[in-house]
Amino acid sequence: MSASRTWQSTRACRSSKPFSLPYRGQPYFISEFGGIWWDPDAADATGDDNTASWGYGERPRTEEEWQRRFAGLVGVLLDDPGMFGYCYTQLTDVFQEQNGVYRFDRTDKLDVDRVRAAQQRPAVIETRPGRDRSQ
Repeated sequence: MSASRTWQSTRACRSSKPFSLPYRGQPYFISEFGGIWWDPDAADATGDDNTASWGYGERPRTEEEWQRRFAGLVGVLLDDPGMFGYCYTQLTDVFQEQNGVYRFDRTDKLDVDRVRAAQQRPAVIETRPGRDRSQ
């Protein structure tokens, strides 16, 4: 790409005119979902002590409750005919959030086989008629 063409592209991106494409039923990607607070090492598992970390909703009291909530969230996404992909957050704990599947040091804190199993069934978008499953 020539320097002038690059400049024109950059200039177009900085235009004050909004850039938007109308939604016409195209599939979409969920760039972030989850954030279920879980720290099995926390001394207080009452569900309302969020001072040491952060997460969405009431804190699960047990891993079983976490697993059910996760499976429910994933199930809603897999059942959505327009959704083609998603990214769970967080994969690992970070300083201010203990809502990862793994601890900060990357050791397991959940039964990852159950986490994987909740995501194994095909999404509805994969089972639509006419889709070539060989790709």
